[in-house]
Amino acid sequence: MPALIPAILKGILFLILLLLGLLLLILLLLLFVPFCYRGHGKRVEEQLSGALRVSWLFSLLRLKLSYREQMKGELYFLCFRIYQLEHEEEEEAVHIANGDAEKASVYAENPESKAPPASENEVYPAPRQSVTEKGTEALPEQINGTEAETAAALEAAEERQRNRQLQEKKRRHAKAKSSSEAERKQGKLAAIWNRMQQLYQRAETEYDFFQSERTQRFLHYLKSKLFRFLRELIPRRIAGELRFGFADPAVTGQGAALAALLLPFYRDSLRIEPLFDREELSGELSFRGHLQLFVFLFGAAQIWFHRDFRYVYRHIRGKDKRQKTEGVHG
Repeated sequence: MPALIPAILKGILFLILLLLGLLLLILLLLLFVPFCYRGHGKRVEEQLSGALRVSWLFSLLRLKLSYREQMKGELYFLCFRIYQLEHEEEEEAVHIANGDAEKASVYAENPESKAPPASENEVYPAPRQSVTEKGTEALPEQINGTEAETAAALEAAEERQRNRQLQEKKRRHAKAKSSSEAERKQGKLAAIWNRMQQLYQRAETEYDFFQSERTQRFLHYLKSKLFRFLRELIPRRIAGELRFGFADPAVTGQGAALAALLLPFYRDSLRIEPLFDREELSGELSFRGHLQLFVFLFGAAQIWFHRDFRYVYRHIRGKDKRQKTEGVHG
């Protein structure tokens, strides 16, 4: 029994190393073995159709997509189909149809109930009752002419005093309001001036950063890497023809100018015909190419470990932190 323990440990270690080797092999295959793709599309008389096929490792893994009035897809491993998109859509449609049928049967068995009868306790508005005023108004007593004149004079003097006080209060309020508005305007102008100075200083800082040698060197390197990624993404072979025309001939001319700018990418393999006399979008296109994950992963690693990347990254992060701080503190 003790002699079996080293053998068991050796077996477990061998299995672990075997699994790690398989994982490493799969990772290397994913990185260096390209994903090949080919496809074609066609649009004639507003009818769109197309197909796409993606394969990996000598068609060990294949994906087929097609579209003609509905989307269809199949995934193969070796010679075995492990996934099909059409069946799921059909099952979903059947399930929806069965659900609609069940709802229809429930509605047929339970028809709509009538509206509930009105409540017996109805409240009717009470009729208006005319109100007649009874009695007669008492007549005011007569007063002496001297007392009436004195009371009128006192009331006029009090009224004039109240008017003077009200006018004085309005003048003080208007004066205080004008002074507060002037102070507010001065504060706004000062804040605008300070903001403009800050923006000018920030613009100077950003301009100096953009014109620095390290930033320009990193941007030039990033540009070359992006073009490398773009070349990897663009199909190796493109063939077909495209006819387009819009309701506005000016828009058609802009599309033709854009096609002329992209001429180095497709050259003579793709024929583009702008139509200025009618509105149309039709054509046929076929393409073929491949993608390597290693190109994108290795390029991203090169950008990350570039000697000037840290300088640019720290500047951008510092600018974001300053903007957040200004947004919080106003």
